[in-house]
Amino acid sequence: MINNSHIFHGSYTWKWNAPFFFLVPRFYMRYEWALMKVAHKLLAGRFMDFCRRHGALRIIPEMIKRLLTIVGNGEVYTLEECVQIYETLFRDFPYVYVGVRICPCRQAREKYDKNDLNVTDLNFFFSKTPGKNKWIKFTKFISIEEAKKLLIKMDQRGFVHTMFGGCAHLADGSVMLSLCNCKRGICMPMDWALEKDQFLYQKPHNLAVIDQNNCIGVEECGKCLKYCYYNARVIDLSNGKIKIIDENCMGCGLCRASCPQGANIMKFLYKSKVLFYQNLFKDVYAK
Repeated sequence: MINNSHIFHGSYTWKWNAPFFFLVPRFYMRYEWALMKVAHKLLAGRFMDFCRRHGALRIIPEMIKRLLTIVGNGEVYTLEECVQIYETLFRDFPYVYVGVRICPCRQAREKYDKNDLNVTDLNFFFSKTPGKNKWIKFTKFISIEEAKKLLIKMDQRGFVHTMFGGCAHLADGSVMLSLCNCKRGICMPMDWALEKDQFLYQKPHNLAVIDQNNCIGVEECGKCLKYCYYNARVIDLSNGKIKIIDENCMGCGLCRASCPQGANIMKFLYKSKVLFYQNLFKDVYAK
């Protein structure tokens, strides 16, 4: 089998030792919702008011947010990139499993919606030997085809696909990566990131571009405004159409998915640093 271990480690990805990797999925991921719930209570209750009243303590809430977001090294991917990652992972590694679980942020905020998807976290588990570990009980395992169908459904419903890899470890042949699918108002790290200069995310490797000839304007459409969580779209008063604020765009591709006219396309940024699945883009860089 080809050794593809380098594809998971960008320059910012933490490389855990084997014991710590064992503890992360067994305990942290199982009870992540509880930790997020504590953080949510602290940052929305009397503790927050107390910190605001005392100037020297105002840094504490920001430290809590940063600790809960910066470890994961979030990087936004388009639907096509996510699907291709799934396909190549199952091709390159013989013992790979995908598990799904309820979004920990939904659990922490208790924001369940019968008309929306609640089970939106997808986790990759790799092993030297076949068979799922019995102690991984916080997730339900699904097939690659089920995972791809779920990704498409989430894309259509306005979820941003974000890869996290703070738990990646390949030294002993085991790896765990997470593909979170996030919505504003549900995802706590996303809300925190948008409050403070997006410290959750690495710089994007895609940028949305609008074909002004196909855009029919906000009076007749404007759907992409609803799906852009990053405030990267404004109305051009000269023609009533949409224009993009490049520095705010994270390249998630939801504008493209929501546009009935096909006016949005994704442009790959060749000089960008791809954090996780670098091997996926080797042919793109070669052009």
